[in-house]
Amino acid sequence: MNWLNRLFRPDQPQQQTSENDLHRAAAALLLEVARTDGTVDPAESQRLIQAVEKRWHLDRQEMDDILTELENRVDQATDLFEFTRPLRDHWGPEPRVTLIEEMWAMAAADGHADAHEEHLIRRVSDLLYVSHGDYIRAKLKAVNSEQRASGVFQVLNV
Repeated sequence: MNWLNRLFRPDQPQQQTSENDLHRAAAALLLEVARTDGTVDPAESQRLIQAVEKRWHLDRQEMDDILTELENRVDQATDLFEFTRPLRDHWGPEPRVTLIEEMWAMAAADGHADAHEEHLIRRVSDLLYVSHGDYIRAKLKAVNSEQRASGVFQVLNV
């Protein structure tokens, strides 16, 4: 797949970045949240697939095809900037806040969000120029939604 090369090569003109490429970058950030605590829980994998299908319209087959590539790319990434830059450049404030909300939902998928997940989401929020108020609203919306869905959710502050 050449989408990663198109998305992350700085010598490419910005207009060549497709909406699908941006959705894949968002999926990579969600995957990074799932991996932050050391394991990808089955509930987190399911949440990733649901989020991508619902919000960014990548179908399950496409997700299966790119998951391994995303994992390799995330492993090789030196920082989050390469994933957030194209999103910040091409998305307005609302889709960026929606991504932060999805990241919180991903962190909540296994029943709790630990300090590492919270730190990662805060860093991404800063890189996407999401205001602190929008960050908090996205967190509360995801936490409240998770509590309604499962009845259990913790934010662990270590």
